[in-house]
Amino acid sequence: MASLREVLQQTHRTLEQYDIPDARLEAEVVVMNVLRIPRQEIFAQQEREITAQQEAGISEILDRRERREPLAYILGYKEFYGINLAVSPDVLIPRPETETMVEHALFMALMGMETAELVIADVGTGTGAIAINLAIHLPAARIYATDNSEPALKVAAYNIQSHNVSDRITLCFGDLLEQLPEQMDLIVANLPYIPSPRLPQLQAEVQWEPNGALDGGRDGMETIGRFLSQAREYLKETGVILLELDPDQVPAAQALSEKFFPDAETSVEQDLARMDRFLVVNRNSTE
Repeated sequence: MASLREVLQQTHRTLEQYDIPDARLEAEVVVMNVLRIPRQEIFAQQEREITAQQEAGISEILDRRERREPLAYILGYKEFYGINLAVSPDVLIPRPETETMVEHALFMALMGMETAELVIADVGTGTGAIAINLAIHLPAARIYATDNSEPALKVAAYNIQSHNVSDRITLCFGDLLEQLPEQMDLIVANLPYIPSPRLPQLQAEVQWEPNGALDGGRDGMETIGRFLSQAREYLKETGVILLELDPDQVPAAQALSEKFFPDAETSVEQDLARMDRFLVVNRNSTE
């Protein structure tokens, strides 16, 4: 039998041969999941013998990764902002940059809004990643999570129940904001923003993800434009919008927001890579 150290090294080498980014980290994640041990135990149990069944499990994952199937889909979950979320090919895999969006939303809610019970909408909820984290950290908030995909909402419902926030999140099926029953203090949205012509050029793993969660139309702005148009009706006069974008789209989205919200203040926040990523539309700043 091979040792854990040998299997980990071989897994790392195989992933490198497949040109998988962050092959070392991914090798550790693969091994810890097959062995069902915490990551720190990988290094504490280097001489542990690996069974034939465990080696077969690792080989199966590597075969699927050779086809560039995303690891999150293979494992069935993705860690996001400190919690594990169930994922499937029905939902976009949560991205690290969206964790920064959660931080901005929490800061706005905790520091900038003078209301005891916030009403929040997470538009295009997918896995429920944003809504769930907001519910966890803002226990007094009422949150609506919307999506136009029923399969995605089933994944979100599972995650919401798993994290015990069902009493504070209401799921809404429909187009963007149209099913919201009231106006919002805060609207957060991570919508499809990739221009249709760019979709075939995306990395192989992204091709496994749902097209409807990626395709923003010819210029990537079609869904964003409809969202900003609808938001006029659903945002309170003291409300705030936080919208995730491709950095190249920020100027166009800012111009659109000024068209739909001429009296609001708009600003741009950066992601961890110091790229302009989030548009903030603040009605509360105006008198």
